[in-house]
Amino acid sequence: MHIYALISQKGGTGKSTLARQFAVLAGEAEPSLLIDRDPQRTTTKWWARRQDLAPVPERPDLVDVDGTSLTAAAAALRRKSAGTLFIDTRPAVEEPEAEAARIADLVIVPVRPSPDDLEAVGETLKILRRLDKRAVLIVNAAKTASRATSARAALSRYPVPVCPIHVADRTVYLDASLEGRGVGEMRGAAAREAWDELRQVWTWIQEMKHEQ
Repeated sequence: MHIYALISQKGGTGKSTLARQFAVLAGEAEPSLLIDRDPQRTTTKWWARRQDLAPVPERPDLVDVDGTSLTAAAAALRRKSAGTLFIDTRPAVEEPEAEAARIADLVIVPVRPSPDDLEAVGETLKILRRLDKRAVLIVNAAKTASRATSARAALSRYPVPVCPIHVADRTVYLDASLEGRGVGEMRGAAAREAWDELRQVWTWIQEMKHEQ
């Protein structure tokens, strides 16, 4: 079982969106799971909408960890399951997020290409360094390629790999969320472009994980 935690101290970076989309994408090749640690339960609500689709998609599955610790749940999944687990967290870096980081093989930190987000990411990375956890940075929801390029340049000052492919700001992500789908399960050119972009990002993330 490979485990990825999506963590950011700042809200609105797209952790939940990316967790869901990567879980659908990973599920094309192997079992994929989600754990929702955000009190807003946006990932849980998306998964519930997914159960209303016909036919109901087999992957990803949602793991309920109520009544046990995240650490114990992850250990049990590692013993019994193959595949990939994505942990969606709340916008904070406190003990619940630290626990998610400690059990993860790799931490994914989404960053919007805005001055506020670029300034805030340093605190997230500082905490992850104290935990001695490997992380990668993904420029997410970029409205233009030039903004994404500028954001990657700004992020390059940190000793953390920055994905060379950004995730564009597309309305198809909202449409997919409302329907409980991955963008690759939607129709249209915009959905195909988004899915291809995500696939490239996911391939890069896997390469980074194997560089341990």
